Order: sequence, then C-alpha cells, then structure tokens
Amino acid sequence: MQTIYKTATNTSNILSVNVTNGHGMQTATTTVEALNTTLDVGDEIVVDIGYVGDHDVAFTGYVKSIQTSESPIKYTITAMDTLSRAMDYFIVSSSPETPMTRQNIQAENLVHDIMEVAGLTNYSGDATSFTFGVNGPVEINLVSSYDYAKFLADLIAWHIYATSSGQVRFLDRKPYVMGGDTPYKTIIITDTTAMDYSEDIENLRNRVVLYGANNITAEASSSSPYLPNGFYKSAVISTLIVDTQTMADQSVAYNLALYNRLTKGVSMTVIGDQELESRKVLTLNTGNVTFDGDWYIYGVSHTINSAGFITELELRN
Repeated sequence: MQTIYKTATNTSNILSVNVTNGHGMQTATTTVEALNTTLDVGDEIVVDIGYVGDHDVAFTGYVKSIQTSESPIKYTITAMDTLSRAMDYFIVSSSPETPMTRQNIQAENLVHDIMEVAGLTNYSGDATSFTFGVNGPVEINLVSSYDYAKFLADLIAWHIYATSSGQVRFLDRKPYVMGGDTPYKTIIITDTTAMDYSEDIENLRNRVVLYGANNITAEASSSSPYLPNGFYKSAVISTLIVDTQTMADQSVAYNLALYNRLTKGVSMTVIGDQELESRKVLTLNTGNVTFDGDWYIYGVSHTINSAGFITELELRN
C-alpha cells in the first residue's frame, strides 16, 4: 500500500487537495483544506502531490481567497495558476491617444510582450509564421493581458497556458491527438473505476469567414460527413489586426482544420496518478475497440481526501 504525499507552501495538517486543469480552462485551479497555514491572499503557492517516493509539483499559482471556519479552525485555500496574473492585469494607457503599440512583430514575440507587462517573464513561445503590424502599428488598450493573448492564439489556432511549474507556454497545440504526438503512458482496464464514451458536433464548424483591415476578407469551407449535404456551420473572425491577405488566408485555413471535426471523448476515473497532466497523450488498452487507442488529456482533476487519491480524466481524439 502506497502512502499518499501532499504538501502546499506554508501549509500543514492538510485534509484535502484538489487540482483541476484543462485545455479549455483559462487557468488551472487548486483548493487546499488544512488545519494550519500562514499563507495570505496574493501569495505564491506550490502544491506537490503523489505518493511517498513518487510525487511531483502539480500546481504553481497565486492564492485568490482563504476561508476560515471554526470548531475546529480549518482553512480553505483557493488559488489560480500563473496566468491569473495576466487575467488580472488590464492594459489601460494613460491617454486613449497613446495606446500600447507594436509593429512588424512575430506572434510569439507579441504574446511575450503582453505577458511581460503583466509581470510574467517566465515565458516560452514557439516560432510562428505570423507577423502582426505589417501595414501599421498594432494598438493594444482596454483589454486584459490574458484576453488579448488568447485572442492572438485563437486567431492562428494556437494555444496558451501555464505549466504546473509556472511557465507560460504559447504553442501549436490542438485539443486532440496530433501527428507526432508520443503517448507517455498506457492505461489498462484494471486501472479504471468508471468509463464513458461520447461523440458530438457541438464545436464543429465547417465554414470560417474573416473580416480584416482595409476590406480584407477570407473564407475557407469544406463539406462535413456529420452535417447534411450543402449545410454549413459558420464561424466569423472580425479584427483589424489582420492587415494582409496572406495572414487572412492562413487564419481561416488553420481554424477550419481545427473545428471541422467530430469531437470524440472519454470520461474516466482512475487510481490517483499525479503524472496524468492535461495536454499529454496516453494510450488506452481496455480490450474494447470503442475506447482503445491514443487519447489527448483534455482535462484532469486530482482529488486527495480521507477516502484516498483519485484522478478524473476527460480525453479527446
């Protein structure tokens, strides 16, 4: 029998821990219940979970609230990950005539600058083929750092998130198994306590239209085997930041590839495993062809309490 391990910064006599993260979430969150803590709202918190001799940092972020109950005294600490600083930082120039501007800048460098003004310097962005501000400066004002960075990521069908160690990442990461992904773990039927399979077209879009600056427009569409012949579910992008036809054409093509697909999902509960992190790929080997194969971890929730340690997974393919 393995002994459960759980620690949190400046906190002891921990009763329970929950860490939840996912591709579709703005930030990871954690809730820690404990009998003792010296943490204050705004402090950095690092949560490490697993088993004695086999544990990892599962969360790095900032305390958002602390609730105290009596008889006995118990603290409930709620925190959000590093990107919460970007959510809280609102870009507002001293004058509407002097907004933050950038020109001829690669997407990854623009996201870097947006994170930096929010005080987030631990950043890694992969190289993109997008250059903003080609025909005039990009103006940024009256928007949170997170919302603007997320807007840039969505425009080119990329992804922004914070790792469990606190680094902000900007990369081409789709919410499903991509070519070149290598599964890092195989889960067999004896590891699971519950499994459900689903398919839906809620997020499917098979036509994307973009309106850019200077009357630039672009459109990409494709038939879908999951929709009636000749029927299109449309998505519209409207932004003055797109000021070249090449960029417009690339944006609609990338977004069409992202959204014109059936969403296949598996929800499952397994024995607690801190190595199961959102944005990793794993293999299911259950003996059931519906479930078996490679899956992207779209969402994960780790829970440790008096009943033990379980991990709930939301998988996509």
